[in-house]
Amino acid sequence: MTRSFPAFATALLVAVSASPLMAGPRAYEDNKLNFKDCKDANVTARWFKAELTLSEAGKSPEEPSDSIEIQNWDGKCVKLQWDTDAAHFVLSEGDASETGQLIKYIAWDGSRWAATRTYSGFFHARVADKDDPDPRSKMQAAGEWLAKNNTLQVPAADVLAAGLSSGGTSNN
Repeated sequence: MTRSFPAFATALLVAVSASPLMAGPRAYEDNKLNFKDCKDANVTARWFKAELTLSEAGKSPEEPSDSIEIQNWDGKCVKLQWDTDAAHFVLSEGDASETGQLIKYIAWDGSRWAATRTYSGFFHARVADKDDPDPRSKMQAAGEWLAKNNTLQVPAADVLAAGLSSGGTSNN
């Protein structure tokens, strides 16, 4: 009997983790941002002081740059920069620019994510699936989930949760 309980518990954990009950938002802190660039390539960005380095599989990392180009949730190309003095992102599309604490990007698998900066990385939250017709409609729920589940009281998670919960005012 004692051997069957651990096996049952393991099977139950596997079944529950694969179920729709566990398919909700996910969030984590990482030293990199894995996103689709404007050429639809899978790219990784890492902080180098106030600049970002980019790398792709099979290629040497690029030199640090003060800006990178990412796809926003609409698939549009936006320029992303970090303003160290103001401690916020600057997102530019053509002549228009916006500032804020969060960025919305497309992950390698096409799902919609949002992130904010931590000292040496990013805090990420998954907001919507690849084919979701209206990912912005999921922002408030993702923010509420993140605020509720930030049990380690990570400050960047609080910043991201607040930005998501407000529904975000940015198109980027």
